Amino acid sequence: MAVFSAVIDVSLFAIVVGIISQILQRKLMDKKGQKAKQQAMKEKQAKLKELMKNNDEKSRQEAEKLNSELMTDMKEMFKGMQKFMIASLVVIMPIFYLGVSNYAKEIFIVFGWEVPQFIFPPYIVWYMISSIAFSLIFSTIMKVVEPALEKRKTKTERVIL
Repeated sequence: MAVFSAVIDVSLFAIVVGIISQILQRKLMDKKGQKAKQQAMKEKQAKLKELMKNNDEKSRQEAEKLNSELMTDMKEMFKGMQKFMIASLVVIMPIFYLGVSNYAKEIFIVFGWEVPQFIFPPYIVWYMISSIAFSLIFSTIMKVVEPALEKRKTKTERVIL
């Protein structure tokens, strides 16, 4: 059933799914907005800690107001993440089910070692190992590439203006 070998095929699926996931994440999540919201939330949390130290009524009311603002901010952040999670679930689950689940009967031998069956079958264990490794590689590459793309984008915007 394997095209190359089960190990290579599942690794290729992990690469494809990782690339799709990164693309969806870049398109559906506003990282700059998320970071700005996180910074604002940290500032509000620091102010909330200061208000909690005071025991007067005014501080308590202000702390309640600040706490409700924090909850609203958290809700907005989760909405942004939810779009990505739902989209990735819709796109990635069929790929995973149709592709990787074909290797349920295969034996996975990597570097002379058989991939053990823990709670999950070996093909899922190997997929998780491959996926984590390739996602680390992709995120490292994107950290290097994104600043260069951002500089290029700003130069293009300056030329247009």
